[in-house]
Amino acid sequence: MNKKRALLATTALAAAAQFGLAAPAMADSKWNMEVGGFMNQYFGYAEGAGKDNGGFDSQSDTEIHFTPSIMLDNGLHVGVNVQLEGQSDEGSVLDPRGDQIDQQFLFVEGSFGRLELGSNDSAPYTMQIGVPSAGVGLDSGDAADWIGGINNDLISTMNNFSRDEDSSEKVNYYTPRFAGFQLGVSYVPQVGSEDVDGPPSENDGTRDDGFGIGLNYDRTFNDFSIGASAGYMYYGDDDAAVGPSPENYGFGLSLGYAGFTLAGAYNNLEDSVAGDLETFGVGLVYEFDKVAVSFGYIHGDDDSSQADSDAFELGASYALGPGVSVIGSIYYVDQDSPAGADLEGGAAVAGLALSF
Repeated sequence: MNKKRALLATTALAAAAQFGLAAPAMADSKWNMEVGGFMNQYFGYAEGAGKDNGGFDSQSDTEIHFTPSIMLDNGLHVGVNVQLEGQSDEGSVLDPRGDQIDQQFLFVEGSFGRLELGSNDSAPYTMQIGVPSAGVGLDSGDAADWIGGINNDLISTMNNFSRDEDSSEKVNYYTPRFAGFQLGVSYVPQVGSEDVDGPPSENDGTRDDGFGIGLNYDRTFNDFSIGASAGYMYYGDDDAAVGPSPENYGFGLSLGYAGFTLAGAYNNLEDSVAGDLETFGVGLVYEFDKVAVSFGYIHGDDDSSQADSDAFELGASYALGPGVSVIGSIYYVDQDSPAGADLEGGAAVAGLALSF
């Protein structure tokens, strides 16, 4: 997605034309070249399910974000977002493909809202309220990176919103926020199309014509804040695809007052090849001065296998300076199955989180 300036300008003009806007004068315009991202380095000890899962480990999560953008004479803000993974490996629980480029997309913003074209998360995923954490995190399946043998699908309300389409090539549109409300929609022509470009096909074994819709609300009244979200995702269909067409819906609610934030989320993934999944969780965060502490809990059920799971996290962080924090988490996960595959494990993890 790293494109030459001429190609970016041409694409921006084409996007502007879609909204009936005249071509802007580009001679005196300049691109704003920005680089950001994060680096998290962890060290911890874990005891996983089974005698072979456990011990000390050092892990990292790093991304560099390249976000060049330009403000056109007609008021449009046009830009690019390319997210480079800091590691080159065979993938992880959160990113099983191990892509070197995590996401890449073009955006056009104006009074009409925001349009995104490319490989990015869907609107229901980005607008969903999840289980908060002051530590390493719980609601994106972080515990499964440490505790071996557990089912990652049952310990996250957020990941299930991107289960099958993840960062497929898509079109996202977000309305302007009005009275605290914002609406987002996504269309995915070919589910799973992030890695390979090629001609479209309606009978190639992959799902087509996925779509999603997300709605959230965010307002602050003096010292009190409230947030709410609702989302739905349909993962498409294909005549040659194996299994039913998955669909997903979820809700979230967040309340904040005097340094406390209490938030909860619910997610239901239906007609999945891997089985219907239902997860819900709640988290409480308290921030004071440079310190934040949290407690989070997520429960998951797999309707097909009748397995269930309970995951807990105690988290904490201390801000050393702008964008620099010491963070830590203690995890405990208990998963039960009628088949007798009961799994139990825990981990203690600490690290340094940099955001720039």
